[in-house]
Amino acid sequence: MKFLYQNYTGAFLLWCNSFVSGKLFLMKTAFQKQPGSVKIVLLMLLVLVTGCSTFLPEKSPATLTPSPIPITPSHQPQPTATITPEIPIEYRVEINDLRGSEILFLHPFVGAIDEQYQAWAEEFNQKNPYGITIKVESTGGLDTLPSMIQSRNPQVILTTPELLSQGLEEGWLAALDGYLTLPELGLSEAEQKNIHEEFWLQDRFSGAQSGFPALRTAIGLIYNTTWANELGYTHPPSTPQEFLEQACAAARENNRSAYLDKRGTGGWLLSTDSLHAIAWWYAFGAKVLPEKPGEKIQFEQNSVATTFQFLRDMQSQGCLWQGLNPSPYRYFSERYTLFYIGSLQDIPPQQAYHQSLARKDDWTLIPFPRQNQEPFFLSHGFSYGLLRTKPKLQMAGWLWIRWLADPSRQSTLTRLYQGMPLGNSSQNVFFDPILEKHFMHDASLIPLPGNPDWLIARRPVEDAFWQIFHLAEGQSVEEVMVELQSLTEYELSRTQATPIP
Repeated sequence: MKFLYQNYTGAFLLWCNSFVSGKLFLMKTAFQKQPGSVKIVLLMLLVLVTGCSTFLPEKSPATLTPSPIPITPSHQPQPTATITPEIPIEYRVEINDLRGSEILFLHPFVGAIDEQYQAWAEEFNQKNPYGITIKVESTGGLDTLPSMIQSRNPQVILTTPELLSQGLEEGWLAALDGYLTLPELGLSEAEQKNIHEEFWLQDRFSGAQSGFPALRTAIGLIYNTTWANELGYTHPPSTPQEFLEQACAAARENNRSAYLDKRGTGGWLLSTDSLHAIAWWYAFGAKVLPEKPGEKIQFEQNSVATTFQFLRDMQSQGCLWQGLNPSPYRYFSERYTLFYIGSLQDIPPQQAYHQSLARKDDWTLIPFPRQNQEPFFLSHGFSYGLLRTKPKLQMAGWLWIRWLADPSRQSTLTRLYQGMPLGNSSQNVFFDPILEKHFMHDASLIPLPGNPDWLIARRPVEDAFWQIFHLAEGQSVEEVMVELQSLTEYELSRTQATPIP
């Protein structure tokens, strides 16, 4: 009985093998060599022939298909039979599928930076091995960028971290985490560390990487060191109280000037820009922008009220003033102000104006004074973002971003922007001796969190800061603070999260 079963089984498998492989002569030979009873059984099993393929694997077609973009390193061991997570669809792209992809890149700059991006796009289009074509368009400014995202439907943008965070929150922006860690097309750990961690975190929202740092600036105080020395001060102010003292000393000197138009000037040149307001709040220990998603902006803090009252007291003592000309360069070079809030981008034009008047005063960009802590620069800037679209277009867009991130190109862009280096490598150094001379780059840096609510809150903040210096009779700074909180919450509540594209 055991022998007969073995004969049935062997014959059946041989039959299946013969049928599937097409070698019919083997099937015939095997059939003829079996006993009569076995032949009957084999004939009855003929109806099961179509089931043979479930026992034997199918052969793959002989045609070749393009190799997909590698997702895991080639040296890794083969996967085991355990269940593994499915590869996200964004990364399931074959190299040949990228050929013919057209990528639109929007950025807000004009002039030299736009010209450089145009030149880089031409170079990339000629040399990239994937057959990707890049088209570059300038929006002419940040304010027009959101509307052009809607009308032009780009794949890559250059904008502020808060707009990128908004895109991630609303679902029209792709997170970059997976692209950054692609073995051959991402960034190595060393390459990622070449950019300061603070800048990476500035582009991080809800646990995901919303952007790739491209440009950063430092915001502080443009400070006339020569004039300060003449007033008796041998070092820049490091606390708000020292700032007030030096501002008042400069104001008193100008009030004694023989030139009437200088009287009432000399102290801090007032500005109510929202970023400048944030810097003043940091100076007094207030962090109004939450660093974690889900937390709301909080203006109702004792340190916010203290900041408002400090600035209001400066005004009442005549130690700050507001100019008619929005440009501060003449006021500074002609000693109408001891200091004003400026950034790295203000250094070259300020130097040019200084030289045009043949001024000999030394000056520099100093950090903000801070209560009970070391002075700081506030950092803000621009980052690359990848919009959600077809997987192959996302991959093509990422390859453009990755190409732009080459240290040599990044250094060129930083130099054109007159910005600060993103990291500490040999490529990330100041090439402009004017910046090197007029920037105290060894001070601490506070990156402005890329919070999407800031896009709405910044306008009420500017209104509140203007109001501080124009209080109605009987109005207090605390009332302004409460109104600011209420207005911001109202504006945020009525803003619907609608995807831009």
